[in-house]
Amino acid sequence: MDSCPVCAGPVRATGLSRTTDRAYRVVRCSRCGTASVLPRPTEHDLAEFYGASYFTADTGFGYGDYDGASWAAAQAVRAWDELQEWAPEVSTVPVRRLLDVGAATGEFALRAARDGWDTLACEVGDTARAAAEAKGQRTVASIPDADGPFGVISMYHVVEHLIDPIEALREARRVVDDRGVLVIEVPQWNSAGRIVRRSAWAQLRPPEHITFFTRTSLAWALGETGWQVVRSSTPYPHAGRLAVSALKQGRPLEAAGQAARLALGAAGLGGYLRTVARPA
Repeated sequence: MDSCPVCAGPVRATGLSRTTDRAYRVVRCSRCGTASVLPRPTEHDLAEFYGASYFTADTGFGYGDYDGASWAAAQAVRAWDELQEWAPEVSTVPVRRLLDVGAATGEFALRAARDGWDTLACEVGDTARAAAEAKGQRTVASIPDADGPFGVISMYHVVEHLIDPIEALREARRVVDDRGVLVIEVPQWNSAGRIVRRSAWAQLRPPEHITFFTRTSLAWALGETGWQVVRSSTPYPHAGRLAVSALKQGRPLEAAGQAARLALGAAGLGGYLRTVARPA
């Protein structure tokens, strides 16, 4: 019988499905509430999937030209600048070492390094990792290869990609400093977008995204792997800024739409789940 990849509990059908490279159905755990897709990809499947084309080709997945002028690369730089706003604990950790998991071509880690952090980029994709190294960034292919302890471990849009998210969270706990923090951002299963769009939800894109968390199920996973949640929110990250910008440019309907997204985020229905955790 199929079981939950987070707690090994029994799963039930959700009635949702998605066809990409093959047909997938979506199930949800009756115990912890985590949603996941079946069939589950193998390590071999994902090694092929996250090859060079994921970062360099327009295949419908990935980023096309991540190492060039892509939105995703620019967003990675902006993410470091915004991190202290939603995770102020980062600025107070005594060990200024960063492990960025799912680092792609290294922009987030390189931006942190410019602020004086000792950074290590963790990326499974060989092509992306080589691109980060060409810029002078130290890299590893997996968390077990990382030389801790780290004051901050970042996992931006990583956990939803993993076959075994529990093992990754457990390994992160092993290499973090006891006074450090873990920061996570993932798509949120209980978002308004998923509830309304169902199988057409943009984040439902197996085999790229295969595990989906609620605030409760992510807290459960963190608790089981030696972490304690410090704060958790469900924002549409840039809705407020975009609402103000649209209003200033005389686009009231667009501003109203972004304001509505901001309100949904505050109500716990935002598109992303952001969580900060400390070692328990």
